[in-house]
Amino acid sequence: MNKIVSGSALALLIAATVNASAGQWLFDLENRSEFSVTSFRTQENGQWSDNWLNEIVAPGEVFEMDFGTDEGDCVVRTRIEFTDNTYIDANIDYCDISVITVRNKDVVWK
Repeated sequence: MNKIVSGSALALLIAATVNASAGQWLFDLENRSEFSVTSFRTQENGQWSDNWLNEIVAPGEVFEMDFGTDEGDCVVRTRIEFTDNTYIDANIDYCDISVITVRNKDVVWK
């Protein structure tokens, strides 16, 4: 299930995500950049996945993500694209995370 939330609901979603993350990779994608996020792709065997997002994530919004599994390598090459035609390409460690935060020039996770 994917959904967008903003404001005070973020704290509740983070708490729920942490509790639910045992057994599958569940996390929130938080957009703190100036531009909307249009694409979130992961790489496997040199190929980019389909877009994990089913809608655009506007600045200030949070999108709940669910990979549906916790199997595979923890560190996965990830590409996040924005409406201004820029992107962030990073190796993200998905094990034991609850939030991925995209900013104008980088991405952080915890």
